[in-house]
Amino acid sequence: MIRSTVIVAGILTLSTASLLLGARSGVTPGDLAALFKSPAITDAEGIVVRELRLPRTLAALIAGAALGMAGALIQTLTRNPIADPGLLGVNAGAALGIVTTVWIAGPISQPAMVLPALAGALLSLLVVWTIGASSRSPLTLILAGVALTAFLSAILRGLILLDRHVLDVYRGWAVGVLDRVTFVELQLGAPLFLLGCVLALVATRRLDTLALGEDLAITLGTNLLLGRLFTLGSIGVLATAAVIVAGPLVFVGLVAPHIARAIHADDTRSLTTVSGCLGAVLVLASDIVGRIIAPGYVIEAGLWISLIGGVFLIVAVRREGRNPA
Repeated sequence: MIRSTVIVAGILTLSTASLLLGARSGVTPGDLAALFKSPAITDAEGIVVRELRLPRTLAALIAGAALGMAGALIQTLTRNPIADPGLLGVNAGAALGIVTTVWIAGPISQPAMVLPALAGALLSLLVVWTIGASSRSPLTLILAGVALTAFLSAILRGLILLDRHVLDVYRGWAVGVLDRVTFVELQLGAPLFLLGCVLALVATRRLDTLALGEDLAITLGTNLLLGRLFTLGSIGVLATAAVIVAGPLVFVGLVAPHIARAIHADDTRSLTTVSGCLGAVLVLASDIVGRIIAPGYVIEAGLWISLIGGVFLIVAVRREGRNPA
């Protein structure tokens, strides 16, 4: 109870800070009234809060929560504590979908990138699922995801070299950005996030037994096919929702579950829920720091998360190396 209260209080505090802090320093708590009614055309601070900072804050919450939950699910499914949603090729598939569309059709608007990203991510997940479904070992899923990611990344680099405009579009999107989010992306990403939460709720009922090993899970009556199907489906949908609103943020799905375990979120359902909350905290805090650490400049949240996640990955790998069991 205390843990949940602290996490919720942290999210509310950071959300308020996200609405108040930024390049425009004149925003006060009184300007938050713009959240509940359209500000007057002369109310510059209210417009900033409602039209710029509110979408950005919601995007950070959705992307962070989606990736945190997806990370907890994939680590539980594969029994690999350094697994990440990008390991299944979801991010690479989404990026390739966008780049291919731009290469074929030319410049497209930000909202128009949503469908190619969704199609690429889900197609990548389908390929990994098709390969891994024939094996009972979770290692097969990991190897399939790594191989597919490498293959898609090679195609991606080739397309980038062929078209400079494709490079410009990809470079601006691939870091993981929140300052360009509009309500259009949120209207598309939020329903996917909710669908992913529902699938995750169903998946967690089976993952506790799957985590004990396939043989024991079968003995206990767990349907491995359905368990993996719901888990992979939720991972794909959640990761795609994050990609739609913020781009392919990395390491959130790695870091959040580790912190959740450190504060004793043990069973799969609580681990997934707490990881989602901590993922939201991580992305939101990174975005706030990026806005205020260098006045006049914005350092994208994806860069801060990559810095934190890279260090965290090194520590996690060293720890696993000392504890191979």
